[in-house]
Amino acid sequence: MTNSQIKALVALVFLILVVVLAIQGQAPSKEWLHSFSWVVTGVSLSLLLWERWLWSWWGFGFLAKRPDLRGTWRGSILSDWEDPTTKQRRDPVEIYFVIRQTFSTLDIRLFSPESASQSLSAEIVTDSVGLHTIALTYLNTPDALRLEQSPISHGGAILGIRGNHLIRQLDGKYWTDRKTVGQMLLTARSSSYCHDFSQAREKFLGD
Repeated sequence: MTNSQIKALVALVFLILVVVLAIQGQAPSKEWLHSFSWVVTGVSLSLLLWERWLWSWWGFGFLAKRPDLRGTWRGSILSDWEDPTTKQRRDPVEIYFVIRQTFSTLDIRLFSPESASQSLSAEIVTDSVGLHTIALTYLNTPDALRLEQSPISHGGAILGIRGNHLIRQLDGKYWTDRKTVGQMLLTARSSSYCHDFSQAREKFLGD
């Protein structure tokens, strides 16, 4: 929940209380307003703690019902792209997902040996039986020396979230506006947040 949403909620609660008091023929006293200010502070702090941390704590899962995907994931990507010279498809490419998450937001960065991608929108979608899926659109920016061969592009992905309390795998398909499609599979995970491909690879090789 954003600061604006918290303020709007507090304002709405205050307005309702004032209306109720007016209907009862009462006016807010100084003591009442002082007590209400502490209530507002407590509610705002509780909502902030929930948004940032509490939703992912053990014991709160029955309230959140939101999978915790935070950290760096290692996996591979297999594309249908063919080399125009050899007419051969590439072998699977090593990739890393870095996922930052709060209760209401999801940010995903993808690093490969030749490019980096940033999510433009990312949502966790839950179906009627409680299965979770990531719906993602992203901007892919190749390394500077590869821009001529591989220009900046946009794409999307649908990834299944495998596991119940402990998420063990992300997998699914992706597509790009360069008319390519492929598969993604991510199975190893670190709680650390890596900032580029080299750091992520070093982290997993070190572990």
